[in-house]
Amino acid sequence: MPVLTAIDVLGIQRYVFASSRLRDAVAASWIVHWATAHHGALEDSGGKVLLAGGGNAILWFTDEARARAFVARYTRRLYDEAPGLEVVVVHRSHTAGALAATLGHLQVDLARAKLERQPSVPQLGLSVTAACHITGLPATGFDPEDTAIPLSRMVLRWRDPDVREKAIGRWDALIAEQPQFTFPSKIDDMGRTRGDQSLIGVVHVDGNGLGEQIAAWIRRCVEESQSDDAVVAELGEWSAALESVGRRSIESVVKRVAQAISSDGRIAGTVPDLGFELRRAGEKICLPFRPVLLGGDDLTFLCDGRIALDLAEAALDAFEVEVPHLGTVTACAGVALVPAHAPFDRAYELAEALCASAKLRRRETGEGGAWIDWHIGAPRPGEGVGALRARTLAEPTIGGKILQLTCRPYRLGTGASEPETWRWLSRTVLGTGPDGFRGRYWSQHRNKLKKLASVVRDGPDGVRRARESWTAAGDLAWPGGLEQTDGFFDGVRTPLLDAIELLDLHLSLGEELAS
Repeated sequence: MPVLTAIDVLGIQRYVFASSRLRDAVAASWIVHWATAHHGALEDSGGKVLLAGGGNAILWFTDEARARAFVARYTRRLYDEAPGLEVVVVHRSHTAGALAATLGHLQVDLARAKLERQPSVPQLGLSVTAACHITGLPATGFDPEDTAIPLSRMVLRWRDPDVREKAIGRWDALIAEQPQFTFPSKIDDMGRTRGDQSLIGVVHVDGNGLGEQIAAWIRRCVEESQSDDAVVAELGEWSAALESVGRRSIESVVKRVAQAISSDGRIAGTVPDLGFELRRAGEKICLPFRPVLLGGDDLTFLCDGRIALDLAEAALDAFEVEVPHLGTVTACAGVALVPAHAPFDRAYELAEALCASAKLRRRETGEGGAWIDWHIGAPRPGEGVGALRARTLAEPTIGGKILQLTCRPYRLGTGASEPETWRWLSRTVLGTGPDGFRGRYWSQHRNKLKKLASVVRDGPDGVRRARESWTAAGDLAWPGGLEQTDGFFDGVRTPLLDAIELLDLHLSLGEELAS
């Protein structure tokens, strides 16, 4: 009887960001990609690969014996070539014509297996051993570049020359037609400006409700009694389309960055004072951006903090597309702006939590489309987004109303004229137009903007009183329709602190369109 075999790679983020070195993260990401790639660990499986990528795979075998024989070879290969990477594998047989229903059951089996599995508890380091300098695991060798540093099998595999070459080649294909550029191999080459505040942006983008869309597709196939061949054909179409969505999103980010770089290696935007010089590797210009993870509807990249929010917007824009048999796919983004050399794992956890925060607000409001959330600064260990905001943005009570000193997360929006959206905040409130905070009038009175950061805690009345006292400073009109609300929406929510926080940080690379 035919058998479906599902593979799910566990702890991808923990594996990829176990090291604080960018080159290690890139190599680890390639190993994750290889583990579920057609021409990677799934090659010569003896079955038919129905879906592969992003740490997940589904294969079809003619019988259970072939399926189990493949899994034995596969897991042994992972042990040898991807040490430290864990997977869950489940099998489910199916009768002719029941492939769609079996796919639904397979997802349930996979979820149950992950919950019920007994994690491996190896007795590591019982003998006299040295600890790995990166992971703390028992070391099995020394760093090829520094023989005084002991490393575990996992890290040694990341630093294998063959792995590094393939990992670098995977991303270099994105800039093959632009030989003047290269991706940075070190954090310090990612556009940092010495003497200024150096922030690195960790951007995590994840699709909205894709699991529900896939479940709806499976139900439709069952209800319409789709043949197995038709199910396989449709599965191949939408899985290939999803894979291209993530790649197109990364390509869109690369294009946005490349177009903003001048011939002398300087990146410019709508605010010239925030532009910066780029590093060079030999004759090539280092892009202030490095993709790290890409799998279907899930992608993560690092970049200079000044352009992180702009690049997140570009990624979300490219993500919104019609996928065959699933419908329109959108995504949310979390952007962690952390000090350079902050631990990768904590920075990624914050970006992931911010993405989840954006998804939650999207569900609560019932508004579709893309959403974005961000935070500046490193969190405390184990601190969630809610606790982080409570600590950094204490909510005062004025007249019995609890003020919300941030409007984050923001819906991406359709244009600069749509209030309370990211595009409105970036292009109108922070715009260079007559009423924008970066425009001619407000730029002459930056001290007033800085004062707003404290005045806003007094609520709309406090802001109004402060503005009335600024008459001598000139006509400082509110940008983007905030004039009638004294900087607040519904008397409780304000975007003013969000804007002031980004005033000297956020660099937009695109044009400030009016709509």
